[in-house]
Amino acid sequence: VVPIEVTSNLPNTKSIAVLIEKNPFPLAGWFEFSEGALPYIKVNVKIGESSFVRVVAEAGGRHYAAAREIKVTIGGCGG
Repeated sequence: VVPIEVTSNLPNTKSIAVLIEKNPFPLAGWFEFSEGALPYIKVNVKIGESSFVRVVAEAGGRHYAAAREIKVTIGGCGG
């Protein structure tokens, strides 16, 4: 289990999606925010093998993405 925290500093962030590239179901979570809400999420996800975790934020009618590789070992996670 890997904890993931995401904060968006983009004005008018409407949603954030968390995708795990090599998981059987890549979409780990999709979160919508009301206007004026703090765009912050914290989730714990299972990752079966080393993979890129990608975050896509929608703000101001555009999409922005970031990625980080998480390395999974037999005894746990590191990255």
